[in-house]
Amino acid sequence: MKYEQGAKSKIMDKIQSEKSQIGYLKMLFRYFKRHPFFGVWIFSLAIITSGIAVSLPLVMQEMITCLQGIDDKITSSFLGFQFGWEQWMYLQIGMYVVLAFTVFNLYLAVGKLGKRVEVHLRNQTVKSLLLQDISYYTDQKIGEILTRIAQDTQIIGDQTQLIPTLGLMAIFNFLGSAIVLTHIDLRLGLISFAFVLLGVSSIFLFMSRVQKKMMQLRTVITYVNGDITDRVATMRLIKASGTEEYEKQRYSDIHNEFYDVVKMFFRRFSSILTSAFVAVMSVQLVIFTCAYVFYSDDTNRLIVVATSFAAGLGTMVSPIYQVLRISFGYLLANQCTKRVQLVITSKPRFDQHYYEGTGINLEHIDGDIIFEGVKFAYPEKLEQIILPKFDFKFEKGKSYAFVGETGSGKSTISRLLLRFYDPTEGRILINGNVNLKDIRLKSYLNRVGYVEQEPQIMFGTAKENIKYTNPEASDEEVIEAAKKANLHDLIMTWPLGYDTILGERGFMLSGGQKQRLVIARMFLKNPELLILDEATSALDNVIEKEIQVELEKLMVGRTSVSIAHRLSTIKNCDQIIVLAPGQGVVQMGTYEELKKIPGHFKNLYDAGLMKVDKKTVAL
Repeated sequence: MKYEQGAKSKIMDKIQSEKSQIGYLKMLFRYFKRHPFFGVWIFSLAIITSGIAVSLPLVMQEMITCLQGIDDKITSSFLGFQFGWEQWMYLQIGMYVVLAFTVFNLYLAVGKLGKRVEVHLRNQTVKSLLLQDISYYTDQKIGEILTRIAQDTQIIGDQTQLIPTLGLMAIFNFLGSAIVLTHIDLRLGLISFAFVLLGVSSIFLFMSRVQKKMMQLRTVITYVNGDITDRVATMRLIKASGTEEYEKQRYSDIHNEFYDVVKMFFRRFSSILTSAFVAVMSVQLVIFTCAYVFYSDDTNRLIVVATSFAAGLGTMVSPIYQVLRISFGYLLANQCTKRVQLVITSKPRFDQHYYEGTGINLEHIDGDIIFEGVKFAYPEKLEQIILPKFDFKFEKGKSYAFVGETGSGKSTISRLLLRFYDPTEGRILINGNVNLKDIRLKSYLNRVGYVEQEPQIMFGTAKENIKYTNPEASDEEVIEAAKKANLHDLIMTWPLGYDTILGERGFMLSGGQKQRLVIARMFLKNPELLILDEATSALDNVIEKEIQVELEKLMVGRTSVSIAHRLSTIKNCDQIIVLAPGQGVVQMGTYEELKKIPGHFKNLYDAGLMKVDKKTVAL
């Protein structure tokens, strides 16, 4: 079994979108521009380290020359001083000490740089994800997002600890060694220079062919990680369906595709490794052969040249290994950078005011909320109209409920009020005259409370969860909010009380307890607009009645909008709006009025009575 065609198409689309993003080097230069100290410090240490490394063959040559004439006490000049072999030896030891110091500080600096770049990119990625509108996540897998936040940024950070150092060292070592070796012997130096330059050029040529495979490899890895996360999150479905064998086979098939990409990538990379090894061996063989041919009749000169080149060639051919090492790391970091930048540069369609520092800062929702000529279709399916054009006014302090069949657009109302989406046509006016699009979204949402069918519980303590929408609240205020939500007594039965860890998604809480916690969160936030999106539909009748009492306490004195599944929860609303699929608003009135008028609401009401009668008969 191969990837489904749709999955392959998505992978190719992602590869194309990643190509347009800035790469690793441009990202690194931008970082150095903001933090120039790191760039200057690393550059200085690299040039000193390379300068010492490439100079050592010259010192060795002078020391060997002095040793050959030790009986005649031969000396040579250095900075105006006459050095014998002992002084050259002391100079060499001193250079090794300085070299150790610069190498230590160089790797310390790039180590810090790598982690700072990693943290910077991770912060930027998370910041961008938090600011995306909800539609951004409709075609994103959580596993793919996590791969970019955690794995890709870590790879970039790790490679940043190597690429700047090895890249600079490769350049300086190559140029410095070429100068030193040509100074020792012009002919052998030029031959060495030509061979190493050819080897490095060949690596770059091969790497350009590997780049496409690297891009495909990272994209496939992200797809696989996303698939794993998706399947783990739906483990109950797998267990309930008995599809373990199917999933094992499917996962094995996906990894066969992954293995094919990996195999092709490493086949090409192995050819590069082999070429580099052959190039290094060839340089050494050719140089020593040429040295013997040139100086076979001058033994002393042959010894000096051969010994000096033995030390110098190690430094000169090192760029081949360094370029090879950083080329793989660069391709990996470059691809990861493009993938991370794809997230960072994704601007949300909403709240551009956050970036621009503009927009109206909303102090209070102290007026009416008006839907003016609002029409809506989801961006992913613009041809399917969910809400036909309509006008409506939510008067301050009153309670409203939206009911209707599945697909009529009930939950769409709450999403528009939360600005998860903007109307396709028309506008939403806050306080009667301010377009919601013109308001800084955070200042608006700070005054909105939202209780949904599936309560969102964070991993952490009960206190942290209640305080989530009001982090500055005192412990006394948290306790008071919990008491209002009829949750305090339960929390006090737990071993650590308010400091009890609730677990991931609040797994230790029942549905009713989760809803009470969210209601306590709302009491603490004290919102001016309250949105209840089928807040009790997942609860049994007994718990639903208990929670409804707490919700009605919360609704007192606030503008509230309820999205109702059960009609019994909206009896006391000031106005009920009935929606029908494709028709929008078809009825409006109070509970007592609508249940007596033939139409959609009465049909829903009668259907509810029939369900109750059937349960009674069954009992």
